[in-house]
Amino acid sequence: MTVGQRLFLAVVPAIIGVFAVAGLAYWGEYGRQAPHLLVLAGVIASLGSLIMTWVNTRYVARRIQRLAGTDASASRPLGLRGLADAVTGRAIATDTRDELDRIESTVQELNDAVSQARVEGAARVAAAESRAGEYATLLSDATGDAMKQLDEARLPLHILLDNHFGDLNENQEEMLAAARSAVEVADQRLRRLREIADIDRGAVTLRRDAVRAGDLIASLLPGLNALGQEVGVSVTADVAPALPRVSGDRARLQEACTLLLAERLRALQPGASCTLTAGPDRASVRIDLRYGGPATPVAGADAALARRLIDAAGGSVEDKAGETVITLPTSAT
Repeated sequence: MTVGQRLFLAVVPAIIGVFAVAGLAYWGEYGRQAPHLLVLAGVIASLGSLIMTWVNTRYVARRIQRLAGTDASASRPLGLRGLADAVTGRAIATDTRDELDRIESTVQELNDAVSQARVEGAARVAAAESRAGEYATLLSDATGDAMKQLDEARLPLHILLDNHFGDLNENQEEMLAAARSAVEVADQRLRRLREIADIDRGAVTLRRDAVRAGDLIASLLPGLNALGQEVGVSVTADVAPALPRVSGDRARLQEACTLLLAERLRALQPGASCTLTAGPDRASVRIDLRYGGPATPVAGADAALARRLIDAAGGSVEDKAGETVITLPTSAT
């Protein structure tokens, strides 16, 4: 017997009630012992119960069949004929399982699929993390080897420039100086890449100190002002007093903020102006460099290293329209 047939059996008590009221009416009418209003109220109540039970049962049966995936066009229509099937025990579908069995089976299949997807997703995430760790290790090793090669090239250049073993013409000295400068720049960039790789593979341990935010920002201003004069950008500061302490490694936070803000200043056009503001923002300190213009993310190895150092301290970096925002978490102590 299907669930729909079982639900239609719920109509039987209402039908019995109707016949009972009809018998009461007949007995009260001919026995002259039942008030007419009582009989009329019983009839109305029984008919209302029958109608409500029939409508609700029909609705629930259709919804269950829809959830079970029963084809309404292929199944026997629900109605008086369905009630007759319920009474006689005939099934309306060839499947021996009822609708709830089908629903439970479908839900179990979906649960199994979701569980399998979660397992596969976790495996893919683990594989991606492992592969990222391998890439970071390879990058760290490669940059280390390249830095050793640069050291071998740097030493002869220093010897040739600082200790003349013979007369060098002006062009030779310029070429050697340019070569030494290029080696220094390449060495600095490789060091940045190696630091990024070491952070990504978890080989860098950062301190968790309570750092005075006011002192941290004060240490940034001289370098930013000097850089602003160099690139032709006006820098002003507006720092709130008595800023709370922030959590992190003082030296690495100062390095990260300097690298990120310096990269932003270098990206501005000469003659531009910007304002550095700092103030408390809920459970953090917000450092905001407003410069105007589009929200173009700062790129490059310096900016990438700065973002990783700030992320490692629990902070965040966001490039908005006309401003770069650094958020550092306040210290609990």
